[in-house]
Amino acid sequence: MYRLLYILPVAAAAITYLVAGVAEWWPLYVIAAIIAELPIIWAMYRIRRDREYLSGYATAVYHHEAWTERVIEHVTYTDSKGKTHTRTVVRYVHHPDIWFCTLNTGKEIEIEYEGYLKICQMWITEEEEIDPPHPNCVSGGGGQMKPFDDNYDHLVTATYEGLYVNYVRDSNSIFRHEDISDKEAAQLGLIEYPPITEERLDVDAVLVSPRLRGVEITRSMQRAIQRINGYYGAEAQIHIFVLMFDATQGIVAAMKQRQYWHGGNKNELVVCLGIEPSASRDKPHEVAWCKAFSWCDAPLLDNATESWFLEHRNLDIEGYAEWLRGNINLWHRKSFSDFKYMGKQLSPRRTLMVSIFTLFVTAIMVVIILAVTVW
Repeated sequence: MYRLLYILPVAAAAITYLVAGVAEWWPLYVIAAIIAELPIIWAMYRIRRDREYLSGYATAVYHHEAWTERVIEHVTYTDSKGKTHTRTVVRYVHHPDIWFCTLNTGKEIEIEYEGYLKICQMWITEEEEIDPPHPNCVSGGGGQMKPFDDNYDHLVTATYEGLYVNYVRDSNSIFRHEDISDKEAAQLGLIEYPPITEERLDVDAVLVSPRLRGVEITRSMQRAIQRINGYYGAEAQIHIFVLMFDATQGIVAAMKQRQYWHGGNKNELVVCLGIEPSASRDKPHEVAWCKAFSWCDAPLLDNATESWFLEHRNLDIEGYAEWLRGNINLWHRKSFSDFKYMGKQLSPRRTLMVSIFTLFVTAIMVVIILAVTVW
């Protein structure tokens, strides 16, 4: 049904031309309709895709020194006598220092100087001088590069956004999960996906329910799972979240969380733990129950994870991460192209959003056409 929205700008342009059009202006109507279609096509493309978390690790860090570019422009002007002349204008553009890292996934991420310095101090490889290509460079422009030292404990990980077509989420199939509102999720103590921001290279992979009190997530816990995601993310196509709930909520909390996250993204293994907080800081927290979920056809790693936590009742995220390194081969991601037969559907909410956007773009197009041709 939503595909009919593609016709709206064309229909509006045609009706406007028939009602108030000027014959010699017909190319304007065609051009306006085509231009109006572009943001609608983009909106359709974006709204039919869901976000997933993609992780990698830095294979090298770079520093490109400040440099100056010489820009030559030819400017045409008309003098007081109506004659046309062309003059050459030379400008100098300053480009500041930049620091960035390249990931094993091929993505480049800009970092701050302090981050670059910290990484260089951690990696035990030699820093190399480089000569980055800069067109029309008249001064500066050198740089340095330091490669990763292949030490797992020195991994610098990063998580960024990917987009994929989720055929299941808005379908009418048995695989679709019913929506849980944000208000209901808050009442149930469910967990939101962590935000991806430019301020941080990585996102939290160990998350805690608002209902769970007395449990502190240490940096060591976060880094243990972040390293797994970064090191194995691209190769195994996996991203792990560990979610902690109050044990008294029962395993139903994991079921509701699965529903709230619509089963998770295609590459996710979500591990839900029911935690009994320790009465003493000297004693570890205990795992009362574990439920893992993913889209895998054969959930071998899901089942093995549940068994591991039930065998290791003392909360040990670092130990679980170490175990994962030897068992990551149990993971076989579900190919979402298997759901392609369902087609690309939109939920009523998403259909409403793109309908409002289409009407807005179409209205602007009509106003511009009338302003140029009639008013």
